[in-house]
Amino acid sequence: MKKTNILSLPKERRLEILAELQQEGAVRVAALAERFGVAEETIRRDLDKLSEEGHLSRTHGGALSVRSERFDLPSAVRKSSHSTEKQQIAQRALSHIEPHDVVAFDASTTVLELVCLLPDMPLTVITYSLDAVRLLADRPQIKVISTGGELEANSFCLLGPVAEETIRRFSINKFFCSSKGIDLKRGFSEASTSHASIKGLVMQLADRVFMMADHSKFGVRSMTYTGKLQSADVVITDNATDAVYLDALAQAGVETEVVSLRERIAQ
Repeated sequence: MKKTNILSLPKERRLEILAELQQEGAVRVAALAERFGVAEETIRRDLDKLSEEGHLSRTHGGALSVRSERFDLPSAVRKSSHSTEKQQIAQRALSHIEPHDVVAFDASTTVLELVCLLPDMPLTVITYSLDAVRLLADRPQIKVISTGGELEANSFCLLGPVAEETIRRFSINKFFCSSKGIDLKRGFSEASTSHASIKGLVMQLADRVFMMADHSKFGVRSMTYTGKLQSADVVITDNATDAVYLDALAQAGVETEVVSLRERIAQ
């Protein structure tokens, strides 16, 4: 493990720990202490704090990732996880957006990659993501409608009854979203009831639902379910997704589009 510059602020150090945990699946106290140039006791306190918040499971000498994905990680951590796959999936999703569409975007980091790629074109975007609103502010041809609602700090988005009431006022052509987990039997799930509630609502209202999910989402059960597999019209994923999941989607009548990471690297 490469030694990096010292991160003296606990918040910054813990974000880095979570990012490594998402990437590696496990971390060790001794290795983290060496990396950050702090005492092992400091790292133990960091891990204890993150464990209390539900972000990891403590082990003797380290910690394991929480595979159930029952909690939302801060957006700074989520953005660093499987970024290549998210960018590839976003490229494919972009091909489904046409001028004069009325589209809805969720607050996932995968969809945020799509927002970054979106050209300035005649389009109406409805979103509860404040990051998406900020990124689209300099594209005058895109009409951006923010739902309003209660601020959820980790995901930097607006949720709750006000946001859902705004969503109900519009006829949405296409909804682009991701999911915390995808289970073959239960379907799509989210880490909180508020996220699941608004996402499930938009999935019901939109004419077509595009689920943008890299391979790490499959086989994961999060806390609250948003809908069965059939709730999505199209699932866009990467070629590391097991064929078992692709077959199950096909049997459920869901279109799948698989992007090849190897092809992108070759370009």
